[in-house]
Amino acid sequence: MSSTPPSNSKSPLEAAQKLVVELTGMTSEHQSLALKFAIETLGLQIPAAFSPVVAQPTHPAQPTPPHVASGADHSTDIRSFTAMKAPKSDQQFAAVVAYFYQFEAKPDNRKDEIDAEIMKEAARLAGRPQVARWNMTLTNAKNSGYLDSAGPGKFKLSSVGENLVAITLPGNGGPSHGSGANTKKKVKKKSSKKIAKKKG
Repeated sequence: MSSTPPSNSKSPLEAAQKLVVELTGMTSEHQSLALKFAIETLGLQIPAAFSPVVAQPTHPAQPTPPHVASGADHSTDIRSFTAMKAPKSDQQFAAVVAYFYQFEAKPDNRKDEIDAEIMKEAARLAGRPQVARWNMTLTNAKNSGYLDSAGPGKFKLSSVGENLVAITLPGNGGPSHGSGANTKKKVKKKSSKKIAKKKG
């Protein structure tokens, strides 16, 4: 004996009102998902309007960092890289070393920070003379703006140092850091010549 399902006394309007009450307070996406699940459970065909639209994450265009250079300005050998950049002082050399280990070295050898021991080894590999206290050189480079402090005895490349190595070096005859004394001497010589001419 087959049984007949009981007649549903609920009207579509009442059912819709209950759905509205249940969905109130939810986000539009969750509301769409709830309706989608209900329709699938009932075995109904899903209207296109109920399909939730999932926003795709947007990735803003990243600016090209100055260290991305052509093959002519790229080297994974610190000796070649130092020769190419031709730092004019030990402080600039410290910036070159920090830049090299952060961007140019092979992935296994890259470092975000440098210290006196790394500078000593870098100078040996680059064929530069050793200084008595690399810690003092690193501190002076920090005071010049080329490096930032990264903890006791540790330093990392600053934005100024990055631009120095990526854009300014080699200097191509431009004024190098620490050349103020020579400039002052030239100014003094010129001024003394002018005074001599006035006296004459």
